[in-house]
Amino acid sequence: MEEERKALLNVRSGFPDVNKQLSPWKGNECCSWEGVGCNNITGHVIKLDLSVPYIISNTNQVHPSLFHLKHLKYLDVSGNGFHGQVIPGAIGSLTQLNYLDLSQCDFGGEIPHQLGNLSNLHYLNLNENEISGQIPASFVNLRNLQVLDLRFNNISGKIPEDIGNLRNIQDLIVGGLPETIGNLTALQNLDLSYNQINGKIPDSIGNLLQIEHLGISDNNLSGGIPGTLGSLCNLSKISLSGNSTTGRIVEFFEQLSRCRTNKPLSLYLRNNQFSGLLPSYFERLQRLTDLDLGSNQLSGSVPESLGKLSALKWFSLSSNHLVGDITEAHFANLTNLDTIDISDNNLSVKVSQDWLPPFQAKEILMGSCNLGPRFPPWVRNQTILNVLDIPNNGISDVFPDWFWSLWLSEMRLNVSHNHMRGMLPPSLKFLDDITTFDLSHNNFEGFIPQMQSWTLDLSHNSFSGPIPKSMFGEFGISYLMLSNNKLNGSIPSSICIQSDLQIVNLANNDLSGTLPDCWGNASDIGIIDVSNNKLFGRIPMTFGFLTGLQSLHMNNNSLFGTIPSTLQHCNQLVVIDLSWNKLSGTIPNWFGRRLSALRVLSLRSNNFTGAILAQLSLISSLQVLDLAHNNLFGSLPPSFGMFSSMMARQNKNESSPLYDRSIYYSESVIITTKDSELLFTTSLSIVTSIDLSNNNLSGGIPREITNLQGLCFLNLSSNHFLGNIPYEIGFMGQLESLDLSKNQLSGRIPSSISNLNFLGTLNLSYNNLIGKIPMGTQLQTFTNLSYIGNSKLCGEPLQTKCPSHNPTIDSRGTNEEEGMHEDNEHGGIWYFIGFAPGFVLGFWGFLGAVMIKRSTRIKYILIIDRICGWFMYM
Repeated sequence: MEEERKALLNVRSGFPDVNKQLSPWKGNECCSWEGVGCNNITGHVIKLDLSVPYIISNTNQVHPSLFHLKHLKYLDVSGNGFHGQVIPGAIGSLTQLNYLDLSQCDFGGEIPHQLGNLSNLHYLNLNENEISGQIPASFVNLRNLQVLDLRFNNISGKIPEDIGNLRNIQDLIVGGLPETIGNLTALQNLDLSYNQINGKIPDSIGNLLQIEHLGISDNNLSGGIPGTLGSLCNLSKISLSGNSTTGRIVEFFEQLSRCRTNKPLSLYLRNNQFSGLLPSYFERLQRLTDLDLGSNQLSGSVPESLGKLSALKWFSLSSNHLVGDITEAHFANLTNLDTIDISDNNLSVKVSQDWLPPFQAKEILMGSCNLGPRFPPWVRNQTILNVLDIPNNGISDVFPDWFWSLWLSEMRLNVSHNHMRGMLPPSLKFLDDITTFDLSHNNFEGFIPQMQSWTLDLSHNSFSGPIPKSMFGEFGISYLMLSNNKLNGSIPSSICIQSDLQIVNLANNDLSGTLPDCWGNASDIGIIDVSNNKLFGRIPMTFGFLTGLQSLHMNNNSLFGTIPSTLQHCNQLVVIDLSWNKLSGTIPNWFGRRLSALRVLSLRSNNFTGAILAQLSLISSLQVLDLAHNNLFGSLPPSFGMFSSMMARQNKNESSPLYDRSIYYSESVIITTKDSELLFTTSLSIVTSIDLSNNNLSGGIPREITNLQGLCFLNLSSNHFLGNIPYEIGFMGQLESLDLSKNQLSGRIPSSISNLNFLGTLNLSYNNLIGKIPMGTQLQTFTNLSYIGNSKLCGEPLQTKCPSHNPTIDSRGTNEEEGMHEDNEHGGIWYFIGFAPGFVLGFWGFLGAVMIKRSTRIKYILIIDRICGWFMYM
């Protein structure tokens, strides 16, 4: 029909991404066009499939002509990008629809209530959008609906209670879990995964006798598993992982064991808070094929009856509190075992040296299972192995020669944190498709072979020699960790052609030469650490192409020159550490304007000059600022009191990462205090510090700096600061270390300093401070070394005693108050003795002259008149 043909062309014009997937629509026979279907009798368009892979590269538009296709029964536009546009309400006019797929379209706003008009719908998929708000009450009209998928949105509130009346629903994939869920007795698939569901699993779930798949993983569910859940014998998959569900699991397994069915069952309860013992009667659960109880709080031993589950293919007990031995009996009948993970407990695998496992596993994960000291010989019989993860097992052996012949495509190997030794064979260069090769924290030595791996971690060993040039190619290594070895030579320029490189960690070696300046093709790099080497030369200009760079460590080398201006294009930088080099010039003013995500900036021990610019305070996220040991001069800007991240206590989790790639890299920063160097790693996200020591800064300490009430470390020592210590310093209640030594500060120590209850280090030595040292519980812990070099200070812990009358006066006082320390013991008395006659003589002498002598009185009045007139005409 011509009207529908024109409508189709108009609709397609609003979907530019479709042109990459469908052939052009030509001719008048629109029913033959790709993606279009028609009724064979009437000729009306009843199907339109404009779906594309999820790319969201263009902004698409829903042309109004779509709503002229009144006979549509099937509409799929999934994968097209609408960039936050609202689903048009007019779609509710297509009342013949029984299939509607708007998933992965980046729709925003709320679900239009007009969708409730589509009473013929059997399938509705709004998965993976940015939809917010509540599920419309009009959905209760969708009485023919069988599949509803609203996952991966921002939907809030509860599911309408009346949704329990939609008795034809077989697949419910939404957020929320009302008690009326038990009314959906025809339900076969309930998937509520990846939402923010709170509360408990309702007991009414036991009414869903037809249900086969229950997925409620990755929510915020609490409470225990309802006893009724274990009686749903038609279930083939239960997924409750990633919640906060509690209680003992023995009762739940007891219910499952009563089901008289051989239907295979997969059970995923990972990452909850289940506690107690494992059931001792695993032999009554013969239908289990997958069992995941990892990352809970289970305790006790692993029963040998586990070894009787002959159908078991996949099981994990990792990261619990399980104890005892794992023997051959635990594997006796596990002939179908494909994956085993018992890592990170307090278990010991004790099998004979000639044990032949009854299984051929693809994945074996036995971290911290006391497998050593020999490399486990039974691995030799695993001929289809592609994952061997056995870190922290006390293995002090070499790799046996037979091991490398087991290597299969896409192998993943982790033997880190052992005591393994020896050299790697040159034949490794012939192994293809290595996904992970982690030998870190061992005692390997010799040269690094010419090999490639997606993740290559050889750090913390004794490898020597140069980095092989041929190990880099256009594709291959993404995560390169070679730190803490004895590598020498230069960094090969071939590293730049590794286009998918994301992390480069070459720290703590003997590398020399200049850094290659060829990083234009490595835009995916997020972390570069070449610290603690012998590198020299300038910072490469092509670092500016690394727009995804988040962490840059180049400290403890011999780099010189200025910071290249191209670095301002790396606006995702979170950590910059260029300390202990020979860099010079001024601190770039674009730091504050362009690097707004910066949280750690260390330029310590270089040759930087010039003033500290106020623009630095524009970096509101900055937590650690170290500019110590340079040649900076001028005054400290008052804007230094505006670092937002230092103004309040950091309430973040101590283990929270600074950025999204830190799973493969342990970020660290050294903070120097009076007595020691403190290394912060996992708790770095809550540390706040400013160190400007050993420069030529002058002027007063701005009072605004006391706004930084979340600051932990403050060091302004060895400068030329003048004036008083700000009285409000006592408001900086999180200070753990305060060093103002070796300046020219004067006045009294503010009494408010006694409010700093967390202060562990205090150094006010070698200034011009006067008066009595304030008293306070925390201040009593400091020795005289905190105050020496102030000749006019007195009181404990100094040996100089204060005069008995001498009060502690805060430094907010006037200059006259500061000079009162010079008064002798009777100065106050003579002041009052001389005051009375002086007042009498002065006052009455003046007043008498004015009153008695007329000419004097007239002159005095004229003087007053002139002064008033002068002020009026100013």
